Amino acid sequence: MSGVSAILRVGRRQWGWMAAGIVLGMIVISANALLMALAGWFIASMAVSGLNGGAFDYFVPSAVIRALALVRTIGRYGERLVTHEGAFRFLADLRSWLFRRLVPLAPAGLERYAGGDVVGRLRGDVDSLESLYLRVIAPLAVGSCSILLAVAFVAFWNLPSSLVLCGVLLMAGLALPLLGRRLSVEPGHAVVRLTGELRTAVTEGLQGVEELILLGATELHGKQVCTLSRRLVEEQQRLGRINAVTMSVSAVCAGLGMAGVLAAACPAVNAGALTGPELVMLLLFSAASFEAASMLPHALQTIPAVGEALRRICQLTDALPPVPDPPLPGEPLPSASDIVFRDVCCSYVDGLPVLQNFNLRIPAGSRAVLVGPSGSGKSTIVEILLRFRDYSGSITVGGTELRKLAGDDVRRLFSVLPQQPHLFNTSIRENILLARPNASEEELQTVLFESGLAPWVTGLPMGLDTAVGEGACSVSGGEARRIALARALLKDAPVLLLDEPTEGLDASMEQEVVTRLAKRIRGKTALIISHRPACTALADQVIRLSESTGGVSHG
Repeated sequence: MSGVSAILRVGRRQWGWMAAGIVLGMIVISANALLMALAGWFIASMAVSGLNGGAFDYFVPSAVIRALALVRTIGRYGERLVTHEGAFRFLADLRSWLFRRLVPLAPAGLERYAGGDVVGRLRGDVDSLESLYLRVIAPLAVGSCSILLAVAFVAFWNLPSSLVLCGVLLMAGLALPLLGRRLSVEPGHAVVRLTGELRTAVTEGLQGVEELILLGATELHGKQVCTLSRRLVEEQQRLGRINAVTMSVSAVCAGLGMAGVLAAACPAVNAGALTGPELVMLLLFSAASFEAASMLPHALQTIPAVGEALRRICQLTDALPPVPDPPLPGEPLPSASDIVFRDVCCSYVDGLPVLQNFNLRIPAGSRAVLVGPSGSGKSTIVEILLRFRDYSGSITVGGTELRKLAGDDVRRLFSVLPQQPHLFNTSIRENILLARPNASEEELQTVLFESGLAPWVTGLPMGLDTAVGEGACSVSGGEARRIALARALLKDAPVLLLDEPTEGLDASMEQEVVTRLAKRIRGKTALIISHRPACTALADQVIRLSESTGGVSHG
């Protein structure tokens, strides 16, 4: 329940839409039941009047019947419109909230999840929560309130009939749904779990399709997908069979309800307390009232699947950030930019140490180049500085301890070219301007020149408006890296963190970029990671890390 209340608080701006949808649903069911009841009473009264030869005013009842028909039709359309509008608005708020909750977890906090699993929770599980309102909350609210109104209406005419109707409605709307819900718990959870696993397998298969083809493993991966799909269908069929049985029993309950109302009302008819047309009215009203009860079984059966989706989402949102911000407002940003590491240790999520007693001092305005084998912790040092990973020991920037600074404030100090930069599926211009959207055209052209992109961009038919494609598939690896380098240079922060800035470049282009970088970063503090000899020309000091220990030697 705490998870449901938390999710509903996220969508509190849409409570008006949700409440309006519930009210419209009750109006529709009431109009439908009253229409059936009044039509039955009208026809029966006309027949009795014809047999007795008495006068009968049919204008008012016929007008009310037409009005109820219009209310039912318009109300049904309005109810669908309003409930879906509320559900879609709720999902939009939920996606935004979930993304904001995931940002503090990245990257270290998300390493334990497969990429396809995170995407599945962001997309599939959030979409599943559309059912929370449309197929759980709204039907339960509309059905329960409509049952109470139906029993009250029948009680006004005949109390024994209302008691019978109440008992049968409770059986069809409460006992039967609770039984169906109990039977649906296991397959409901399995459906959500298998849907996530299937989505992950398909996503990873598409992302790694080239490797699967090269290794001849496409058939093996395809069998895995088929197995998951078959298991998912089996669980969905189980849910379908449970739903079919409950719907069938619900229909039987409707017939029993009419028979029970008829039996309970006959003594009142014999005593003259209830007329024949009124009996017909109650019978048809009782039959129509089972529309409310029929909404409850499916709603309660949907709860396990929605609950599992909710659990998977809350598992992400309730996770503690791997690098929490200081509890009080962070220290102000330092004015100096010297960086000092003292006995710094860091481990991955699985506990594997990557840095042990690491020490380093980079004076303000100087440039250090980190070299070392893969796995020695070079990129981890950058991630620690960006507050993406926690550490023990001490790191100061401008004399201020790093953990006393808020993460967003820290990242304003750095211009970063990460180890694996991401380009968004948009134009070259938009990818670079992410660093500073209000940059002038002159500043943009400057970073194009400094990153070595200018000749290539000039030769493109669409220039800076050329799309890079999904995963930068429309540009080469070297071009993608230079676009990311241009983005880092455009930010123009006091400290530069550049991870392999010349990776993927040929020797002549690498030398040009290094020469321009030397001019660009003059006077700035820079930490550069590279295994390429050309980049060591930028260094005031070269730090060599030993494999997997964080041991340091200076050159």
